[in-house]
Amino acid sequence: MTETNSIYHYITPILTVIGVFVAAYGIFRNTENAKKRATIDLIIMQRNDEALQKAIKRVNEMSKTEGCIFSTYIAETEETYEDRESILKVLNQREFVAAGVLRGAFHEPLFKEFEYSILLRDWNNLNGFIQDIRRIRNAPTAFQEFETLAKKWKKKPLKVKH
Repeated sequence: MTETNSIYHYITPILTVIGVFVAAYGIFRNTENAKKRATIDLIIMQRNDEALQKAIKRVNEMSKTEGCIFSTYIAETEETYEDRESILKVLNQREFVAAGVLRGAFHEPLFKEFEYSILLRDWNNLNGFIQDIRRIRNAPTAFQEFETLAKKWKKKPLKVKH
């Protein structure tokens, strides 16, 4: 009897520790799956958001126009209103997503696979606008999450798959 009690005395804590590790692993996996699901939902939502897609299209058209200087759209005038709104819609969406990615709300590797080129294209197109907004409005943190993510991804580019 005492030998059996002695075995249980050692086995019980070992099994408890194993159970804790199994539960922790399950929680970790569920969290990762939830982040992936949220990321996929976000990407689908962005692609189905007509107003956002229209704004992205307009910003891309503007960036391809020779002599287009995005800084001219910082001023809130009647002539620049619609284009300015398109720029800000794109920037606000990129800032929201970047904050979510950097804070771990979204699955960064998955999001990077889908959005790498798009995010860096928008950063390259709108970087000057952002710098001028910061300077003119004395807002040094404007769109800083977008900048942080773009620079992070530039340092570690998406790997080419063969």
